[in-house]
Amino acid sequence: MTPRWPLALVVCLAALLLFNSCKSGEKKPGPTASPALRPLNLVLITIDTLRADRLACYGYAKIETPRLDALAARGVLFENAVAQTPLTPPSHASIFTGQNPNVHGVRNTGGFVLQSSALTLAEILQQQGWDTAAFIGASVLKKLFGFNQGFGLYDDQMPRPDKTRQTREYPERPAGEVVDRAIEWLNAQSGRPFFLWVHVFDPHLPYEPPAPFDVQYKGRPYDGEVAYTDRELGRLFDALGKKTPQSTLIAVLSDHG
Repeated sequence: MTPRWPLALVVCLAALLLFNSCKSGEKKPGPTASPALRPLNLVLITIDTLRADRLACYGYAKIETPRLDALAARGVLFENAVAQTPLTPPSHASIFTGQNPNVHGVRNTGGFVLQSSALTLAEILQQQGWDTAAFIGASVLKKLFGFNQGFGLYDDQMPRPDKTRQTREYPERPAGEVVDRAIEWLNAQSGRPFFLWVHVFDPHLPYEPPAPFDVQYKGRPYDGEVAYTDRELGRLFDALGKKTPQSTLIAVLSDHG
């Protein structure tokens, strides 16, 4: 199965948040009234370079991804969706704007910036009073490329490049560190609804899963990184479960396979 994910995700999420639910007996708003925002927390998790055919919930029997599988079982699993491009920055630009690359202008990794004229989901929610924060796993999405639009906090601090490790094309940090920072921010939130974006980069080259996944998936390091990512995201799911789970919408997707 080729992993493909929806351009329309931003539209679907916005529709859920903007849905105006009228109680029985209430008058519907007039044609000039603005739709009321539902006070839902929105958590968007993007797993870089994740293949759909490497998750148990998509039928792959040689891996253990219990936390993502559980989320899929109690939610909605998309079997057919399309990414607009197999590149991280352009794909994320499409996710956040609902536009194709020829419209938002981000066409490759590096050298392209999401222009301030583009309206993002984060900007819409921030303007409506949502607390917004992003925690990024790789330098390809640093704020200098314009992806911080609408985020009150944009945590994109990367370790310094290790010149002795030529296999690392881009500075990155492991999912565990990204999740740690996201949980720290999450635990400080109370009151207003929030929009949290967590981007993890681990299934991307080079494939170097930490212990015990390096041994458990010996000879299949990509699978090991996917299983490691599942474990770390499980900690985030647990933290979210301690907040207001009935008022929180979680969307997990990949930018490309």
